[in-house]
Amino acid sequence: MELGGGDVYPSKIINIPNEAVGRIIGKGGTMIKQLAAQSGARIKMQKQQTLGSPTRPLTLEGSPLAISAAQGLIMEQINEAQQRANGSWNADATPLSSGSSLSAAAAYG
Repeated sequence: MELGGGDVYPSKIINIPNEAVGRIIGKGGTMIKQLAAQSGARIKMQKQQTLGSPTRPLTLEGSPLAISAAQGLIMEQINEAQQRANGSWNADATPLSSGSSLSAAAAYG
């Protein structure tokens, strides 16, 4: 990805449990905009859910620091949603290299 000035920044895809998608987006997109502003990363949620999939891909773009910050903020939201769902699913994410796919619902069951 290229962001002004010719610098190329990495992107990362993480999979968000369907139960947490609404919390990440927020009413009218307010939460996803807030997360982007706080982290400095561009955050894009796939609009359509893949039929039968328990997750929805979310793309983070920006500097490595911005991507890391966004991932941390998103994981906080997922963990809060998990607590509200009485622990019915588990969010577990670890950093991966640029262009890698990461499942925020690695232990989804």
